[in-house]
Amino acid sequence: MSTLEELRLEARLSLAALARKAGVDMKTAKRAVEGQPVQKIKAVAIVDALSAELHRPLKLDEIEGINIYF
Repeated sequence: MSTLEELRLEARLSLAALARKAGVDMKTAKRAVEGQPVQKIKAVAIVDALSAELHRPLKLDEIEGINIYF
């Protein structure tokens, strides 16, 4: 299992670029990468953006340390 930060670095994305590609606020992307709670819909958007950049499917339950609230 990889963390969001590991996946972000593998995708060679800055935090700002990840936020932009996911369509979320920079603050939200930073919170997600740091393991702080984020809304599920925003976590899914971030994981989908990473999946597209890495050209492979990723799922929320495959990400280590992701903290979701509803």
